[in-house]
Amino acid sequence: MIQQPARPSSFAGPVAAVWRSARPLHWLLWAGLTWLGGVPTLWADEFRIRLPEGGEETVAARLVGSGQGALVLELADGQYRLVPEGAVADRKIGDGPEPLSGDTIAARLTERFGAEVTYTLVKEPFVYVLVVASPLGRTGETRAKNFLVQVATFFKNVDKAFVSFLRETKVKSQAPTHPLPVLIFESQEDFEKYARSITGGNGLSVGRVLGFYSELTNMLAIRLSECRTFETPLHEAIHQLSFNHQMLPRLASIPRWFAEGLATGFEANQGRVNIGPALVSARYARQVRDASNVGFSTVLGDDASFQGDDLATEAYGRAWGLHWLLVTKYKPQYAAYVRQLSQKPPLLRPTEEERNTDFQQAFGKSPEEINREFRTALESALKKQKVQLDPEKPKGLSLTHENLATVEMGAVNKVSEAGSRLEVQGKLTNLSPLRPLAFYVTVETETGTYAEWLLSAVDVNKTVPLPAQVVQKVMEGAPGGPSRTFRVHVKSVPSDSEDAAAWKRGQVPFPHYGE
Repeated sequence: MIQQPARPSSFAGPVAAVWRSARPLHWLLWAGLTWLGGVPTLWADEFRIRLPEGGEETVAARLVGSGQGALVLELADGQYRLVPEGAVADRKIGDGPEPLSGDTIAARLTERFGAEVTYTLVKEPFVYVLVVASPLGRTGETRAKNFLVQVATFFKNVDKAFVSFLRETKVKSQAPTHPLPVLIFESQEDFEKYARSITGGNGLSVGRVLGFYSELTNMLAIRLSECRTFETPLHEAIHQLSFNHQMLPRLASIPRWFAEGLATGFEANQGRVNIGPALVSARYARQVRDASNVGFSTVLGDDASFQGDDLATEAYGRAWGLHWLLVTKYKPQYAAYVRQLSQKPPLLRPTEEERNTDFQQAFGKSPEEINREFRTALESALKKQKVQLDPEKPKGLSLTHENLATVEMGAVNKVSEAGSRLEVQGKLTNLSPLRPLAFYVTVETETGTYAEWLLSAVDVNKTVPLPAQVVQKVMEGAPGGPSRTFRVHVKSVPSDSEDAAAWKRGQVPFPHYGE
């Protein structure tokens, strides 16, 4: 997901906020923009800026672009700042600012989130920042350091895979000019608070976002729970790398289907980069096959389908399919199209007609022709690569990954003279690489009945049983009675926390009917 910045203070203009999928928001686009003669300015200036609350601030920055009354400034840490032109009291051309070092950025982020809960590791070009829910003991600190080394190894491999892809497709790139921050939040609440502060509530609901990259801050943020398979970190890393290797310009009018199609082309499992954009992704191929509301023409024309919870899944599937076809069947045209995108100015929102014209000029195909060609090409690739879209799943079992736990749950419907009843049992594994956790697990049915388990302390990587229970407790306001479906929910907190102590006293987060 790519993140969209909020509009600058005192700036009036149409804003389009865009998120990535619920697997993981982003760019801000304005109409009527000038690009300073058609090329970005790279010299460093000193700007004296009037602040909305009064007073002035002097900022050393590179002027990236301007238009419709706003300036885009690049700061020494790689962040972009949007400033209304009317707020600039004075501007002096000068040298610098030199990019900050990774150690300096790590120190700034440590101060922001608190030294007692922040752990950092600098491995160029990345700065890794782990924000934990509460201070760790000595054992936990060792685990945190080892975990960051594991994350650094993964991101190094992602960078190598991405650069290799650029070479294969003959797309020009450059090394990142600034350190690339990667923020990892142990607490769901801390992640969602940070996400709201960056996104302003635009796009998909924050509770569904697993991670995102912001073109404005240039930072990648993910939940610790997403480091189980590294799927979300990989997707967001591709966004971050595509802009910082200067394949694509930040805050430019890059079609959402292209940015998301590129990122969905890479997949990870257990810290390995499994496939790249030229191979078939079974997951996204299924999404294309099952799509009924979003077509290729929809994602080509505008970005709206990526913004809402309802259509995002289909939009991401279509984006993957379109990008896959172009990479595999139109390599020379693909490289030329990327060169075209790399010249896009910031803060400019093209019309649907302009986007379609760019596409058809590059590839010589209409969306309808692409759709027909895609079906045939995918069927052939599935056979050639021996990809199964619908692998068999164990019957009667559900697998849930939530809040640093994996829960495997089995269910049987038992019929007796007293009637039908659902009986469930399973097991839970603590996925936290840092510390023991307390877990509250519920099985909830469509009629509002539920079963619950409280696990006061499960050690790192340990698996414990969830003994058999009849799903018969009734939520407040629920009808109760026999049920046909169920879902599993998991909540977790550090086992030595005040929340865990409250759970022990019976103050658990009971499920609510209809939520």
